Amino acid sequence: MTIQLITSIVLMLISIFIIIISLMMSPDSNGFSGALVGSGDLELFKSNKERGVKKFMKWAMFFMGIITMSLALVINFVAK
Repeated sequence: MTIQLITSIVLMLISIFIIIISLMMSPDSNGFSGALVGSGDLELFKSNKERGVKKFMKWAMFFMGIITMSLALVINFVAK
């Protein structure tokens, strides 16, 4: 197997995990409708932070996003 095939498979699996985790996360804001009308629910310095599973899912999404971008760059450079 080539390195390009292996990284493509890993990239596909991580993308599926990102979709699953994003579907499991509960929305905390008004979403798209809040963005259109200018909702004021953005609390950057709130006193109650995420805990437990919610915090784990947030950081898992963050790191899987970084891994996805890195693998996409590796595939791009290996293909050349």
